[in-house]
Amino acid sequence: MSGPLTNPTGAFGVTDLQSTVWSNAIPFKTSAAVTAKRVVAIATDSNLVALAATNGTAALCVGIAEGAIASGYVGNVIIEGIAENVPCTGTVAAGDPLIRSAATTGSVATSATPAAGTQIGVAINASSGGVVDVWVCKA
Repeated sequence: MSGPLTNPTGAFGVTDLQSTVWSNAIPFKTSAAVTAKRVVAIATDSNLVALAATNGTAALCVGIAEGAIASGYVGNVIIEGIAENVPCTGTVAAGDPLIRSAATTGSVATSATPAAGTQIGVAINASSGGVVDVWVCKA
């Protein structure tokens, strides 16, 4: 007798990365409203998070918000795995290292040589100033 049915290659209608590849999200409380799919960082007040500012310390970025989170509420932040449709600035090629954008709050941008602790993840697909799918892997 064969084993249970599985769906290893999306044979049953699964086509998006989030359904076929996992992500690890953990809950964080916000100090200010967070927009969905944006980079979040440790806020100035203890262990709360907020959108990663363009002038903030990139090493404090913790991940990418799964959904919108109201100020003072708890929401999930992807700290490892796939984050889809993340806003990006500039041109991004698949495989590019991604860091916090210096131009747009909460967005990502590419860096050929990210400083230690600043990389948020790696681009899964190419983009030209739109959105990009990110393999979140802090480095």
